[in-house]
Amino acid sequence: MQNMTLLPLHGGRAPRWLFSRMVKLSGLITSAIIDEYGPDWLVDRLADPQWFQALSCAVGYDWHSSGTTTVMIGALKEALNSQSDIYIAGGKGKAGIDTPNSIEKGVDYLSIPSEAERFKDLSRTVAKIDSALVYDDIGIYHHAFVFSKGKAWSVVQQGMIGKSSTAIRFQVSGKSVNASDITNETNTAVASELHASTIDLTFAANSDIKEKGLELVNESIGDIMRFNPSVYKLPARHGILSDDISDRAKLALKRASDMNPRSYEELMKTRGIGRKTLRSLAIISSLIYGSEIYKRDPIAYAYNLGGKDGIPYRISLKRYDDVINKLKEAVSNSGMEKGEGQRALKRLSAELDGAYRNMVA
Repeated sequence: MQNMTLLPLHGGRAPRWLFSRMVKLSGLITSAIIDEYGPDWLVDRLADPQWFQALSCAVGYDWHSSGTTTVMIGALKEALNSQSDIYIAGGKGKAGIDTPNSIEKGVDYLSIPSEAERFKDLSRTVAKIDSALVYDDIGIYHHAFVFSKGKAWSVVQQGMIGKSSTAIRFQVSGKSVNASDITNETNTAVASELHASTIDLTFAANSDIKEKGLELVNESIGDIMRFNPSVYKLPARHGILSDDISDRAKLALKRASDMNPRSYEELMKTRGIGRKTLRSLAIISSLIYGSEIYKRDPIAYAYNLGGKDGIPYRISLKRYDDVINKLKEAVSNSGMEKGEGQRALKRLSAELDGAYRNMVA
């Protein structure tokens, strides 16, 4: 079953001062993930719609706008390409059109040139599926093909629904694709507004319709429409209301705020850290090592450093840079025994996730 999320179109773009920091922070987060779980795991995680949304929120972009896709992929490209065992080809506009050439560069960099044609074919096929098999008046304007040295792959692409102000994001994990029929339940999720006119021929229940061909499609629209995807709605309004975040997530955020900086000193073996920076590190550690909060309340990560438009609060550059520096120390083990930084982040994650699970909603 495909999941859907409303992604309203917002104006503006990421300011340079924010984007450069998004590159640094997302690079540190993904580096920690690669060190802990490997590059293939990260490639698959980028196809998880809620984790992707949580990551974008955690690094300070709009908590729910269409730009979470394009800007987050742009930041990850700068952070990962030619600096890791992961490569991101494509992007928005001309970069998306140039995906095949970018894949060629990526496979050469990762020393897997034999995968070039397969990856290019997968990229073209997935783009065709979302523009031709999911009939919703969609125009694709962003296509990113993510792959690893271990040959794992995923796709993150986005388009506009007709002349509306709604963007639709498609995320595909190569790990979950049906090897015998890539058109069957291709997407990990479809993030958009649910429309009654949607015709999704990738849905498994419509496989018989695909087999019977265009004639049956024209004669049996009612059969095609029988699916009922679950909906994760993000409203068009900019503000975050109390009901947008569960009581459990609110208590988890308070728990992160109440952590004693002294305990951080014991964990991280560093000084000069404030309560707010500690809270951000706890939230980020949950994104890296945990699971509970991002799966249930990805919007909660918007409270990590704030947002581009000042929602839920304005970003403090000093605090943002403090978080980057402290996380860098933890990931690089600067001034600590080897591995102590990662162990400290795991303890923070376990403490916050444990508190989240035990709280009564």
